Amino acid sequence: RLYALNPDLGPGSLVPAGTALKVFEVDPEEPTRSIGAPNRGKLQNGMPIPEGDAWRLRTMRRRAYGTELTVTTLVDAFNAYGERFPDGPKIRVGELAMRKGGKVSPHRSHRSGRDVDIGYVFVGEDDGDVRWRQMNEDNFDAEKNWFLMHEMIKTGNVEAIFVSKRLQKLLYAEAVKHLDDAELATIFQYPRTAETKDPLIRHWKGHRDHMHVRFTCAPHDTGCVP
Repeated sequence: RLYALNPDLGPGSLVPAGTALKVFEVDPEEPTRSIGAPNRGKLQNGMPIPEGDAWRLRTMRRRAYGTELTVTTLVDAFNAYGERFPDGPKIRVGELAMRKGGKVSPHRSHRSGRDVDIGYVFVGEDDGDVRWRQMNEDNFDAEKNWFLMHEMIKTGNVEAIFVSKRLQKLLYAEAVKHLDDAELATIFQYPRTAETKDPLIRHWKGHRDHMHVRFTCAPHDTGCVP
């Protein structure tokens, strides 16, 4: 496929370091498809997440594929973050899925191209590291994290964001500056009220150092299970 996307690249030829190659092209006849559930599914024609000025990918890219809806929503949100906070720390992007989906140890999900792990934006200078940081009241940048989450949420493409309840309190304090009570109740699990039903931002153990974002099924993904 690499040769098909780069016809000037001869089979077996050496490619000098720094050469730009096309690695993916959207094909309307063969769109990306999320099949099954996030914890028991697969991915067809997975789209790789590209490089960008506002985010940092891990060295291993075999688990950096998602549906077109997942990847394009992420890239748009990351670019918006970069424009709003040009001097802010780069967003640290973790794993999405394998190109064809399926089991990705040690995750239970990340199998159908709709999940991604993202390190929280921290207070201070970007140290260039890609590892997660444990967050608390002192190093969690509520303004930047809320901006990033809201950019994704307002597209309507987010099914859930898993965040530690302790950090939800900090996010909530930032979100109340921008949203009314009805909107807050649809987004936050914290603080639970009578109006809180199936919130987008939910607590899940193990998410003090990163958020887990799950995107919706695309309209054409008839085999996708929410």
